[in-house]
Amino acid sequence: MSSSPPALSRLLGDAPVVRRSGEWWLTTPALPVRLDDPAFTVGLDRFAADFADAQQAVAALRSRRSPA
Repeated sequence: MSSSPPALSRLLGDAPVVRRSGEWWLTTPALPVRLDDPAFTVGLDRFAADFADAQQAVAALRSRRSPA
């Protein structure tokens, strides 16, 4: 697992959250809402790190499968 979450300025997968300048925001059609619950944001940090690791693993598998 990565030691720190990626610095996101985009949506985290299909989740309606985004990380900007070290803060997590819930994105809604009307307005963004800053998330300030430490337990929730720590969970998002872990999810973001796991998500990034999974994306790297998938990319590595695809590169091995590609014909040279």
